Amino acid sequence: MASIASFSGLGSGIDFSQLTEAILTERSRPLSQLQSRSSQFTKRNDAYKQLNTKLATLTEAANALTNKDLGTGRTTSSNAADKVTAVADASAATGAFNLSVTRLASNLTQATRAYASAETAVLAGGATTATFELRLGGASTGTEITIDSDNNTLAGLRDAINDADAGVTATIVATDVAGTQNKLVLTSDVTGTAGRVELVETTSTGTQADLTIASLNPPGATNDFSALDATFTLNGLGLTRSSNAVSDAISGVTFNLVNTGTATVTVSTSRNDFEARVRSFVNAYNDVQDFIAGQYAKGSNGRASGVLAGDSTLQSVQTQLRTALGLSSTDNGGTFDNLTQLGIGRSDDGKLTLDNTTLSSALSNSFSDARSLFSGLSETDTGLANKFYDAFTALSDGVTGLVKNAITGNESSIKNIEKTVGDQLARLSRLRQTLTRQFAAADAAINQLNGQGTALTNLFDAQNASKSK
Repeated sequence: MASIASFSGLGSGIDFSQLTEAILTERSRPLSQLQSRSSQFTKRNDAYKQLNTKLATLTEAANALTNKDLGTGRTTSSNAADKVTAVADASAATGAFNLSVTRLASNLTQATRAYASAETAVLAGGATTATFELRLGGASTGTEITIDSDNNTLAGLRDAINDADAGVTATIVATDVAGTQNKLVLTSDVTGTAGRVELVETTSTGTQADLTIASLNPPGATNDFSALDATFTLNGLGLTRSSNAVSDAISGVTFNLVNTGTATVTVSTSRNDFEARVRSFVNAYNDVQDFIAGQYAKGSNGRASGVLAGDSTLQSVQTQLRTALGLSSTDNGGTFDNLTQLGIGRSDDGKLTLDNTTLSSALSNSFSDARSLFSGLSETDTGLANKFYDAFTALSDGVTGLVKNAITGNESSIKNIEKTVGDQLARLSRLRQTLTRQFAAADAAINQLNGQGTALTNLFDAQNASKSK
């Protein structure tokens, strides 16, 4: 499309450009109003999305309290955590356990004799090949490795052991500064006699005897490796284990032996998770209320400053939240039927309050009833948290929720406005082109008329001058 020429009415002396802009400005007034409405819808949508995020958090907080297993877990404590710690699952019996650790489980460590370098041959008696097995826990067979002309060095033996991945790690340690005394050190990956891995030659080359493998831990051990095991007493009963993590002594409890010494480990019922979720629920509800209150906060003009102030969706959310919090539960299987029995009340501004003393007393004296109030005692019982979850989901659901419907409606309005704005801009563009052409023609016509008038004036002047002679 050819560009529209710009002109200023030079021929006519009329500023048609200014006239064009004045007409377009007047015609653009509805467009400005539409753009202002679109901006308002966008701000409202942003506010709706913030509200829905907070409602989703509240919904999840309510859902977390529907778990009937809350508070059935176990917590552990130790009066000497530098000696013994523990973890326990829900099956563990509660009580105190006295432990006295006399020896920790350790890894078998062995070393060969010293060799001049890592490249020194290890096969003895002129042998060209030898086979070995890496045997776990004193077994009669194990993982086989071979030393031959391709790897007949101390480094080759190290690499063959490590490549076998048989539960032992081989390293070469230089025991002198000059680096002429090199020993192959074998360290079992797992502690205890059951975890030890030994290198055993299955051929008769004399290579193993020449390696002169000796135990460093336990020092000097040859056949008896029991010193690798942990020894301790549990409530006076002597026990031995290959691992420092002892999970088979008390059902549901794993004791972690850290150091020698004595410790008392206590296993008790954990109510912390339940209390934490109650507090999370209160905080999530109050966060929604803070957002709502913020919409009605007065600005400098004395009017509500939030874009959702007076909004019907916001008012409906507020009403449904209050209705839900006023519900009671008489069929939860426990003796509690409302939130006030847990110390949860409501202040004048609509936010929840929490009396810590009342909550602590309820959890200490009637924990089952407190949990049942929210989740229901059995599968057929209905707690308040189930009712809260259903009510809040109706508000926050990302597909059918009340706020989502408002967002969808707003987005539809924004799209319609954007389409109207686009159409308006196209019409204004066409109007500009039309005005530019029309005014250009008018300017040319006026210029032509001016030219003809000048010519006639000159002609008359010439005739008058001729007569006067």
